[in-house]
This record gives sequence, C-alpha cells and structure tokens, in this order.
Amino acid sequence: MEVVILMAIIGTIVFFVKRTFGGFVYSIAVVDIFLRLIAYLKVHLFTGDVAHFFIKYFPNSIPAIIEKYTSSTLENVLIWIYVGIMIIFECYIIRTFFHKK
Repeated sequence: MEVVILMAIIGTIVFFVKRTFGGFVYSIAVVDIFLRLIAYLKVHLFTGDVAHFFIKYFPNSIPAIIEKYTSSTLENVLIWIYVGIMIIFECYIIRTFFHKK
C-alpha cells in the first residue's frame, strides 16, 4: 500500500509540475522530506487513532520503503540510486543558493 501511495504522489508531482529530470529530482526530495516530517509528527505529536493511521499507511522515508520491499543486491542498488538523487538535489539547492540575485 505504501508503494502505491508513494508512486502516486511522485507521478502526480512529476506529471503536473515539471516533466524534466530536475523536476523528478525535486519531487523525490519533496516526497522524502514529507515522509520524514510525518514520521517526526507521528512520534512526537499524534496519539491514538491518528497515530495508528499514520503508522499504518505512511512509511518513515523512501529508504524505509526500499528496505521493506527489497533485499540484498537490489536493495543496495536502489539505495545508491536514492543517494545519487539526493546528491543531485543538494547540488541543485546549492547552485540555486549561490546564483540567486
């Protein structure tokens, strides 16, 4: 279920916002930041049924999804692809920061 939600969010963002590689990188980063924010909130803020809902349907991060549904070599490859995307995202952020006038 988590993979379907994640793919729907990423697909919607890429399709409607930007259809470029940069748009794809930004959408992956936005989804991961969103999932990490939800993970923080479900530990520190949510209680009861709300917390159970978020624990059941929202994973902690994209690497958590990769670790849950894959194993061994495929997991390592996907994690390294994720790390590469995050490095590219950081380069985009730094470039934007220094070139902003």
